[in-house]
Amino acid sequence: MKTSNNDVNPAQSEEPSLIKMILFSSGYFLNTFLMIAFNSYVWTFYEGELGLIGITALWPIYMAIANAIYIIFSMLINPVIGYLTDKPFKWTMKRGFHTPWIIIGGILTIILFFFLFTPPQVSGIESALPILIYYIIIVLLYDTSYSLLQTHSFGAFAAHFRGDATRRKGGILTQIFTFLANFAAITVWSLVIIPGNPTSFTIAAFFSIIILLCSFLVFIPGSKESKAIKDRFIVGYDNLDKISFLKILKIAIKQKNFMLAIFSYLTFMISFGLMSMNTVNYIDDVLQEGQYIRSIGSILMLLSSFVTMPIWARLAKRIGHPNTYAIGLASYGVSLLLNLFIVNAFQFYLISILSGVSGSLFLIMLSPVFADCYDEIAVKTKKHHQATLIGIRNLFVRLSVMVQSFVIAIIHALTFYNPIDVSHQDNALVGLRIIQGLIPFSVCILGALIFYKWYDLKDIKKQEVTRKLRELGL
Repeated sequence: MKTSNNDVNPAQSEEPSLIKMILFSSGYFLNTFLMIAFNSYVWTFYEGELGLIGITALWPIYMAIANAIYIIFSMLINPVIGYLTDKPFKWTMKRGFHTPWIIIGGILTIILFFFLFTPPQVSGIESALPILIYYIIIVLLYDTSYSLLQTHSFGAFAAHFRGDATRRKGGILTQIFTFLANFAAITVWSLVIIPGNPTSFTIAAFFSIIILLCSFLVFIPGSKESKAIKDRFIVGYDNLDKISFLKILKIAIKQKNFMLAIFSYLTFMISFGLMSMNTVNYIDDVLQEGQYIRSIGSILMLLSSFVTMPIWARLAKRIGHPNTYAIGLASYGVSLLLNLFIVNAFQFYLISILSGVSGSLFLIMLSPVFADCYDEIAVKTKKHHQATLIGIRNLFVRLSVMVQSFVIAIIHALTFYNPIDVSHQDNALVGLRIIQGLIPFSVCILGALIFYKWYDLKDIKKQEVTRKLRELGL
């Protein structure tokens, strides 16, 4: 396979300093910590820890419906947020086209995250409705602010990191912070929460707020945009007519490579989300171990990912970003399949190591692959639309939460799973294994095969996009 010309860098002189790259990449810690904590513990808290499943057997289905409501809302609001904030205003021309929105979204998101774990103090059968309403309202507000934060945190990657070599370096740095966030979130929550004690979840949320605020303060200076970034952003707006949101959406959907990247990322998020939402119950009921083993597992995942990242970067340079991305997604699915068979903590640790190795192979290529897709669309429209495209990406990726919720709710209902009493529930335990292993494996393999078969933004085609960007001054 000929990939020796992949490292085309149109802007070597624009490569940011290492300190700047590290500060910017710390934003991935903030975003990932929120994602891990939300995926791993919000569902567990509301579905099982509040005791409502013992009051009404259909409570998991109600929660899945609540998640469906918020996901539909999120799918509508995400691209709109991206589009409305993806344009130059008088004050953003001075402060930056991403940084102000990051600050606004970050502050609101951190506050609302804590509110997710402070539902109304009610009891009895009448408690189900007010808690359900509270959850829907808070999660809608939380998702809106998180979407604003995530859209501009991730959308700025393509602007700050230009050229293959720089984007590979940026991909490694962002994923170092991603794995650190995974480790921090799982460690804090695993050491603090006590299954069956809802208050411990609120305490864990409080500690999380402190960590998130510290991360946020580090990220803000890293997100600051240089004059060159601002100038490139406004070039298209000075020279061309305004492009409507619907037209951008239509263009994006017609871009095969962009949609293939979204679909493959969606399969990863479904798999990762199923594993995250299910792990507390999986450890507690299937492995019958303490939650602390998840913290140890996250350490092993962190170490294995750090050790192998330089190897994967060399592999990506040799075989290309897209091929590395597809291999990583497939291998991550294989590592999760092993959850079907393990029976003790030691085997859980082995899977954690394999997940760290395979997950890093996929994740360090995630931002570079999407940045290439954004560049391809920028060439077509003669403008940068990173925030809008992140919003469109989120429109589809948010489907993962809905899929996860209904998969878990349906399997729990079919197997009569009750986290309060799992004695003699053989079918329920098999259901937990299927959620943790078989379904994630199947979804990842599907995503990897489809992406590998049809994604073609590489070699000569990719070099042509890079050349045209330079000619347009973008």
